[in-house]
Amino acid sequence: MDSRLTDRAFTELNDQIINLLDSFSALSMLSSLDIRYPEAETMLRKALRGLMENMDMERCSIFLLQKDQLVNCVGLDWDDILLNDNEAAWTRQTVSLNAATGEGIMGLAVQTRMLQHCRDCSADERFRVFPGQSIGSLISVPIFQPGGEVLGVLNVSHPNCHFFNEWHERLLVVYCNCLGQLIVNHRLVSHMDREIDKRTSLLMRSLEEVKTAEKGLRESELQLNLVLEGSNDGFWDWSLVAGDVKLSQRWAEILGYTLPEVERLFGEGKTLIHPEDAPVVRKMISEHLAGSLFQYSLEYRMLMRSGEWKWVQDRGRVVEWDELSRPLRMTGTTTDVTERKWAEEEKRRLENQLNHSQKMEAIGQLAGGVAHEFNNIMTAIIGYGHLMVMKTEEHSPLRHFAAQILTSAERASGLTRSLLTFSRKQISNAHHVNVNETIEKMGKLLSRLIREDIEFRTELADDKLIVLADDGQIEQVLMNLVTNARDAMPSGGLVSIRTGVEQLGPEFATVFGYGQTGSYVRISVVDTGTGMDEKTSEKIFEPFFTTKEPGKGTGLGLAIVYGIIKQHNGYITVSSTPGQGTDVSIYFPLVPGEGGRKVFASPAQLKTGTETILIAEDDEGVRSLDRELFEECGYTVIEAGNGRQALELFQEHRDRIDLVMFDVIMPKMNGREVFEEIRKLRPGMKVLFTSGYTGDILNGSSGIGTEYDFVAKPLPPEDLMNKVREILDRP
Repeated sequence: MDSRLTDRAFTELNDQIINLLDSFSALSMLSSLDIRYPEAETMLRKALRGLMENMDMERCSIFLLQKDQLVNCVGLDWDDILLNDNEAAWTRQTVSLNAATGEGIMGLAVQTRMLQHCRDCSADERFRVFPGQSIGSLISVPIFQPGGEVLGVLNVSHPNCHFFNEWHERLLVVYCNCLGQLIVNHRLVSHMDREIDKRTSLLMRSLEEVKTAEKGLRESELQLNLVLEGSNDGFWDWSLVAGDVKLSQRWAEILGYTLPEVERLFGEGKTLIHPEDAPVVRKMISEHLAGSLFQYSLEYRMLMRSGEWKWVQDRGRVVEWDELSRPLRMTGTTTDVTERKWAEEEKRRLENQLNHSQKMEAIGQLAGGVAHEFNNIMTAIIGYGHLMVMKTEEHSPLRHFAAQILTSAERASGLTRSLLTFSRKQISNAHHVNVNETIEKMGKLLSRLIREDIEFRTELADDKLIVLADDGQIEQVLMNLVTNARDAMPSGGLVSIRTGVEQLGPEFATVFGYGQTGSYVRISVVDTGTGMDEKTSEKIFEPFFTTKEPGKGTGLGLAIVYGIIKQHNGYITVSSTPGQGTDVSIYFPLVPGEGGRKVFASPAQLKTGTETILIAEDDEGVRSLDRELFEECGYTVIEAGNGRQALELFQEHRDRIDLVMFDVIMPKMNGREVFEEIRKLRPGMKVLFTSGYTGDILNGSSGIGTEYDFVAKPLPPEDLMNKVREILDRP
């Protein structure tokens, strides 16, 4: 199979995930800013820092409209970032770069109320030269307030031309919409804080004049309500003496109630706070009333009228005390933060998915590397074992010992193939396979895997379920899953294999976070065993993770299953509940056609020849084996220990060499590079490539592609000699 599409798809998915993470991180940073900063410049500088830390840009600035002039409010570049919040970075004066509406790219952004993208500033007449600034590309985005009026522009720049792309544009438009809301909220809250401070001071100075104080309080409340009506926050006022709660209309709208309905619920003493969050809320309010906290602010869930839970951020403090300093009244605001919470959860899910993908890729690289070296060792063992069998009498004890060595070597080679399957580097013998036939043929073997106290059933669909797969690997998947199901039923139970056709739609990708729509063959292995909790289910495909006792499991079985399914462009889902069993379902793309097991012919006897063969192999043990084997079969051998030596030997003996056999990966020059030079000298030269790591034959920096003859190590001598004879006899 050609893995280029898989690698490209993985790279594109990885880039998309990183872009999404950067977008969520930038917007999450913006939403988390405290709008109560005394100075708007400090808040905006932090907003720009969050943007720059998630987007590759040289500088960004915010210009705010004052009448018809764009005035530079705040700017930030990488020198500021490198200062790492040093005082100088926050107080350094920026260069004055003010502009009029309609002037330059910033003025056009305000005038047209649309994003302006200057991809090459040196050739764009809209660009106004900024003294001392090296700018290759620039984007100016208008900042709108909720009413639709333009507040100013956000400029982002980079020294390179054509640096920014459509993802930058989309993110910056969303970012500026949120930034406009942030600026308006800051102004409103600043105005609110000034009014509260003003009225509080008035109350303290006029404490003896009760009527005047009450009048001032009412005026303060009126102005506060006007401010809150323009924001997205709900306002509440709680009389601690009477127990009455007054709510703003926005507060009721957040939960989907009418104002009278929600006030009635509070009047009846019903709480809408999530049971898991209620103790924390009560504790923090109690600490605030006791004077331990100046004010409280926390996030928790509240029950909506629809029955769903909504996340809110609640802030409040005591605003009235009696003569003994006992709290009488509290006020506060409530903000709907559900979307931010969802965004944070989605970010965490994507991060976990990315981490899992990277971990599986790293383990796969390790497994492939181990298999490469191991296959070279097994090639020598199997080869010399066959030579020992050939050179001993039929009834000799040595032949029996050699046969035992070969049997063990074949088992070790099977383990190596499993490692390569896990790392997705093993080339599958893919053909049309009827899934139901494969399961029926395995029925007796699978039933023997389980104990007598476990019932085994198959529930197979009537239709022919054809997939493009290696039936040997499908059998390996089923054996692993049935074995795991058996181990999950220590007291007996039922394990069943079910098949069918599933149409995977967009909802599948929504639930599991992956998957392409289409028709799939589903194979489910269902047991009535102990089941798993959610935490365990998330780890079962990780290499070396096992729930079995020490010495009873390697932790590689399900990791190999995962590798096989991914290699076949399939998916796997796990549904399990403690005490209620487990359902593991795998999905392979459905293909039209007739399936069947491929029949292989028995290997023929060793074939001989008299030709001259140039062998290039960097592993000394394998090279010595190849020389002895070929000379035993009558061939003349010229051997080289690396690619450069092989090329020199071919140049010296090119008229007498009939075939070159090269290891794909060698020092100094790899097999492909050597053969390309040889073809320049003899275009019709015949070649056979070998490798202990089948991933080497794929296209890449050292790959040879699939158009050449190739054999994977380890290979029995009979098969190698047959392959060599086939190539030499070819016209």
